[in-house]
Amino acid sequence: MRKKISACILCALCFLLLGCDNKNALNNGNSNKSKTNAESAAGGKEFSVWLTYWDLKNYEQEIDAVKDNITNICYFAAYFDAEKKLFIPQEITDTYKGIKSKYPDKKYNSYLTFVNDLLKPDGTSSLKDTELLYSLFSSTEAMNSHINEIINLTINGGYNGIEIDYEGMKGDKNLWNLYQTFVEQLYKTASVKKIPVRIVLEPSVPEKELKFIKGPEYVMMCYNLYGAGTKPGPKANEKFLKQMVKKMKAFPGKVNFALSAGGYDFAQSGTAKQVTELEAETLKKEYNAVTTRDKDSNCLVFTYVDLQGLSHEVWYADKETLNFWYSVISKYGDYGFSLWRIGGNVCTGF
Repeated sequence: MRKKISACILCALCFLLLGCDNKNALNNGNSNKSKTNAESAAGGKEFSVWLTYWDLKNYEQEIDAVKDNITNICYFAAYFDAEKKLFIPQEITDTYKGIKSKYPDKKYNSYLTFVNDLLKPDGTSSLKDTELLYSLFSSTEAMNSHINEIINLTINGGYNGIEIDYEGMKGDKNLWNLYQTFVEQLYKTASVKKIPVRIVLEPSVPEKELKFIKGPEYVMMCYNLYGAGTKPGPKANEKFLKQMVKKMKAFPGKVNFALSAGGYDFAQSGTAKQVTELEAETLKKEYNAVTTRDKDSNCLVFTYVDLQGLSHEVWYADKETLNFWYSVISKYGDYGFSLWRIGGNVCTGF
């Protein structure tokens, strides 16, 4: 998950509150603390959300709308400075304190998310940096040092959970094997201090060649089936979601699926710009476009021609889309659910 992904959260949250039958009540498999939250939530539904450091202008409004349904808040994210030292952006620290102050009775589980993004000396960033991961996993000593840094930053920041979102490994089997060892050692060390661990996985994870340990909660990213660098299409469809459920059968213990609203504006030139649902609706009105609903993904689709004469095809998810995606996943088990993301994506009309 990255800064590039946008979602129309309030619409998505409405789908969670209103769109699912009680028999499909969300369950993230957490402790009795989360069960207490679920008892007061509409329909007993519960889910995790992300807050990002770069988009926080409307987070209070969006959190407040579903405050009784949230079990975990994942604060996104701690990453690496030019010296390869982890740090937490001040925006996240301030937001964490604000949430604790505003909702002292909610007892949300607070996960600090760690990503393999690296600030360079020239001020630019290297996202999903796999060379950084090789450096962190280069020896037993280096790996243990990294684990201790993660745990210390989590405890000192006041968070009670760790979420690892290291991406970009793709088909690098050697790196995946190192990562598997890292997850095992991190979980063992965190367990001693009673700190829960979530592991976020990209759809490309080679699950048949790995054997992850039981203990962490494993979260599958169920989006970006189509996007930057692809032909026009939805973030997810029924076939893709079924494949993700099948993939997660290889992971022991708690399993969680993350969905995202919004979509992409695919230009005739080959570029793809991410759009929230609200941005897509604004474009539709601006160009007097008419939407159709794709039968395989339940996404909305429309086309338009911009002022430069360039054709565009827009695919995006709304409440009905998300309701459909969740219904596909829920047929196969009582899984946890996570929503990417809270912050700056307020949708009107619900």
